[in-house]
Amino acid sequence: MPESAAIPPIYIFQMGKVGSVSLEATLAKYLPNKLVHAHNFGDMAAEDQERWSRAQRLNEPILLITPIREPLTRNISAFFQNFKRDTGQEVADRSWEVAEVEELFLQRYPHEVALEWFDVSFRPATGVDIYAEPFPRERKWQVYTRGSMRILVYRTDLGYPEQLRVVAEFLQQPIEGWVLGNRAEDKSYADLYWRFCTEARFPDHYIERLGDSKFCRHFWSRAEIEVNAARWRRPSAGGRLNRLLAGMRRLVPRS
Repeated sequence: MPESAAIPPIYIFQMGKVGSVSLEATLAKYLPNKLVHAHNFGDMAAEDQERWSRAQRLNEPILLITPIREPLTRNISAFFQNFKRDTGQEVADRSWEVAEVEELFLQRYPHEVALEWFDVSFRPATGVDIYAEPFPRERKWQVYTRGSMRILVYRTDLGYPEQLRVVAEFLQQPIEGWVLGNRAEDKSYADLYWRFCTEARFPDHYIERLGDSKFCRHFWSRAEIEVNAARWRRPSAGGRLNRLLAGMRRLVPRS
């Protein structure tokens, strides 16, 4: 394996709320390279932008790591992370009912961020159209090579051990364990967040808007999209009635 110091510049370049803080902390522990972590090219320091541009101009090696996450759960996570920004209120201001947070989420959060990120942020910065070739959905990761740029894209539902293995192989460096950070369970809003994830349900038009997006259809199979849709879909009136009748039957003594 090459020495760590010989590794090309490493950029963690992705949309928010896909585990990138943990990835950055983990790589910083095991590798001495300067890491650059950004959601958009313009967010980088000027020297990091120049290093990126110079590498592309001179065909110098550069490594990009881009985790992705199923958009509905990512949107929920991002909404809670930015609750004050999107609602004008603090989570700690009062006690919240899941139903009212549900409505705030649907009305206030910019839901297109995840769906458009590869077109709006990734492609202009890299010159790479990630949708131009198929993604191996069963494997859940892929390495793309464009000139001197190598890009690892992986789904975060791959699981922590497998993510670590894929990243270590991509960098050709041993990485022994995760350094986790910026997790919902460590936040002040953890209780409401987990209650929301357990109880919240969304209208069909919203679920279909995400599932039918170019982003979702490229990285997830139709079967996976349907399973996720069923998990979040509001029950139909008929379904609610059937459950009510079933509950009533259980209460009636058998003769």
